[in-house]
Formats: sequence, structure tokens, C-alpha cells
Amino acid sequence: MVTLAFFFLATTALIGAFAVVTARNIFYAALGLLVSLAAVAGIYVTLDADFLALAQFLIYVGGIAVLIVFAVMMTAQINRASRSHRLWPLGLLTGAVTLAGLAYVLANAQWEHQGRADTISPMVGDAASPGLHLPDLLFSVYLLPFELAGVLLLVATIGALVIARER
Repeated sequence: MVTLAFFFLATTALIGAFAVVTARNIFYAALGLLVSLAAVAGIYVTLDADFLALAQFLIYVGGIAVLIVFAVMMTAQINRASRSHRLWPLGLLTGAVTLAGLAYVLANAQWEHQGRADTISPMVGDAASPGLHLPDLLFSVYLLPFELAGVLLLVATIGALVIARER
């Protein structure tokens, strides 16, 4: 059942990413990005990475995608955008080279299975498994950089709103 959910979410993420690339309306592209990011959060749930799923959903889906939607809605001259697609051959070439590089790496990589003891446990209070507790580290040792990143994102959001209002 988990495998079926994984493949459904992976297909949903690919469809959302395809909608981002092919949509002519920037609002629909932003909605495609929202679907794709939410599906990736669901994939993390199927892989038992609950902390990463929550972080993905809160940071990307909740923050960045909403910021993109607000930026799109606040843009007054959205219909006067250039419809020129003169760079699509370069984009197609770049995508093909990237796909070939990824295929080469996937084909030549040495895949080894590592036990749970070698990974970082994403669960808070999971004392039964050895390893580091990522949330404990995030809110103790790395608390200051975490808070600074939050303040930086807040300042960037306010700056984007000020710039958008002036135009």
C-alpha cells in the first residue's frame, strides 16, 4: 500500500512539475509548483521521514509557494509579459544535458544499503534508535542560525512587498 501511495505521489509531483514548465499563465504555473511541492512532502511521509515532510510542507508549500502566489497576484503588468520563446532550444539542450548527466550518475553509482543506525533519526524523543536527533540539534546547537534564517525570510518578504507597492 505504501508503494502504491509512493508512486501516486511521485506521479503527482511529476505532473505538477510538468505544469510549472508548460503553463502559459504564471498563476497556473505557481499552482503547479504548489501541487508538486505538496506531493514531495507526501513522498517524505511514505519514506518515514516525518520531520522532513513537515519541514517541506511548512517551508516550501506554506511559505515559498504562498509568497509566489502573492507576488503573482500583486504584479499589475502580468498580461503584458513577453511571449517570446526564442530561448527554448537552449533550455531544451540544457535539460537534455542535465538528464544525461543524471542518467549517467544513476547508472554508475554504487548503491549500498545502510542500516538505521547510520542515519540521522528525524524523530524527537526517539531514544530507542541510535544516532543524532535532527530537531534536537536544530533547536539547541543551531538555534541562532535557524532563527536568523527566519528573520532573513521575514525581511525578504517585507522588502518584496515594499518593492511591489512602490511600482
